[in-house]
Amino acid sequence: MKILEFNELPEWDRFVAAHPQGSIFHTNCMIQSLAATRNQEPFAYAAVDSQGAICAMLVATRVITMRGLGLPFAARSIMHAEPICLPTPAGRTGLKRLLALHDQHMSRRTLFCEIRPIFATTELDGTFREAGYEKAGYLNYEVELVSNTAEMFSNLGPKRRNNIRSAERKGVEVYQAVERKDLEDFYKLICASYARSRVPVADYSMFDATIRCLPAEAVRIFTARYQSKPVATGCFLGFKGRVTCWYAGTLKVPGVPAMTSVFWHAMQSFAADGYQVFDLAGGGWEGEDYGPGKFKSKFGGQETNFGRYRRIYSPWKLSVASAVYDRVRKFMAPKVPIDFGGKTNRPN
Repeated sequence: MKILEFNELPEWDRFVAAHPQGSIFHTNCMIQSLAATRNQEPFAYAAVDSQGAICAMLVATRVITMRGLGLPFAARSIMHAEPICLPTPAGRTGLKRLLALHDQHMSRRTLFCEIRPIFATTELDGTFREAGYEKAGYLNYEVELVSNTAEMFSNLGPKRRNNIRSAERKGVEVYQAVERKDLEDFYKLICASYARSRVPVADYSMFDATIRCLPAEAVRIFTARYQSKPVATGCFLGFKGRVTCWYAGTLKVPGVPAMTSVFWHAMQSFAADGYQVFDLAGGGWEGEDYGPGKFKSKFGGQETNFGRYRRIYSPWKLSVASAVYDRVRKFMAPKVPIDFGGKTNRPN
């Protein structure tokens, strides 16, 4: 068995497409887009058996929040989808070797690693735990997409149906991004949301690279306008019948539920192209009072709890980093959130 990097394996994407849990986050294009992103470093390897066939695959990203003297306390490894392997002895052995390689590499460069499963990982649970990963409950919601728009609308939660009707009455219009300025408007709205939450946001280069690297039909950005101004937006990724709500952001406009309209237009667009599942991509930790999770829960989807796995490489460093982060995160967040009306609202 050999361990090879993604760019050494021409069959990489074929394995992803054939595997039941292969996702857009495993694909060559997504790895390349992350490689082109400032402060993100992909780690993508596969285990290859004696016949040269892939039997296991792991894709992680080293995310750097701060460089310079703070770097040892400001980097983490994230797997945006679980590692995948064949249900064979070779597949399980390959997965163990990949986890060991990843942890050896990341333990010197990050505080911890977090695995964020898209699917249930019951058969891999023991392997993750054996490698030192602990599991905690994490919720998500998945909405079934159907080609009949009226049927899909009736399947939404009553509050979301009322939101959609209300936005239409108030003149909210949703359009799909096609020009460079549309991507800039999208990023401004993402920054506005992150500024309110006082947390760092991914660099603009990630979204620019994603638009360039992924197939056009796989990345769709929808933005809502109210009184001719962009007020809410979302970026959605499509792959193998599944749509993932990747990033979303909104201004706070009292009485105008524009974000619901953005999600509804995305659902209609992908449903018309035959997609079956709308993955709302995260409802918060089990037992947590999480605003975005409450919003997502009202779309009438099925609640899942596939959890997340975490391995901490340096508990004392993580403890220090967490304490410092709580104090400085507002300085690391976007500095100029814009509320509706164009006023600047800097965090205190």
